[in-house]
Amino acid sequence: MEIPEKNIDIATIEYVKPKTKMFSFTSEVLGVTLYNQILCYDNCFFVVINQDNTFSCLSVAMSQRNSMDTISSAIFSTDPDSRSESIANTLTKSLKTSIPIYVSFNANIETIGLKDVISSLINFFKSHSEIGIC
Repeated sequence: MEIPEKNIDIATIEYVKPKTKMFSFTSEVLGVTLYNQILCYDNCFFVVINQDNTFSCLSVAMSQRNSMDTISSAIFSTDPDSRSESIANTLTKSLKTSIPIYVSFNANIETIGLKDVISSLINFFKSHSEIGIC
């Protein structure tokens, strides 16, 4: 009796260098110094804005398929007026990106200062072409 030969496929595993980029900058809004970090992944942006290195809330916003509208949600939050959700939603609309933007916002800023926070983020995105969004 003859034993049939088996074809064995050999898989090769290639190391792929991650494309994650990180950007940091400070801004001042209503007399408060904010530390901003933007982490760019292949399929999302993660934006952290704080004044004391505390991570206490997280929201996400993304554009809807075949629509100019966005959807957003607080994933977890200790902020009663969902400022992180508002920032994520406004960034998604302003930058016209198709990938989700996650935002963590922890700062003692009056609501009136959110426009300045968002403006500084948008200006940073637009002035840094290496982020690859604008």
